[in-house]
Amino acid sequence: MKEAPRPSKAHRFAEQLTSQQRAALKAKAHHLKPVIQVGGQGLSATVLAEMVRALNTHELIKLQLPGQTEASEKKESLEELEEALPEHSFVVSRIGRTVILYLEKSPDEAQIPLKGLR
Repeated sequence: MKEAPRPSKAHRFAEQLTSQQRAALKAKAHHLKPVIQVGGQGLSATVLAEMVRALNTHELIKLQLPGQTEASEKKESLEELEEALPEHSFVVSRIGRTVILYLEKSPDEAQIPLKGLR
């Protein structure tokens, strides 16, 4: 059985966000407008591809779920979204229809490094 390669000792990606990091990311995302709006068809392959592209470009984005959805549908969409996220990505928060997403990059590429958010 082969083990998955580990990140270098210089940078280990976070397994999860701390409460301080979540709060700092929510504060940074407060002024952002949703970059992606999910339509009535839900999280299609096109929407997911656009989400990955936006995360790679911006690191911190807002996504807006469809309007007039029930709470249970929002929860299901959020679970589907979490499964579809690229590696080292996090759902920071969901408030109503708006979801904040963050992609952790290596420190030399990061615009918003996690280490600086304590």
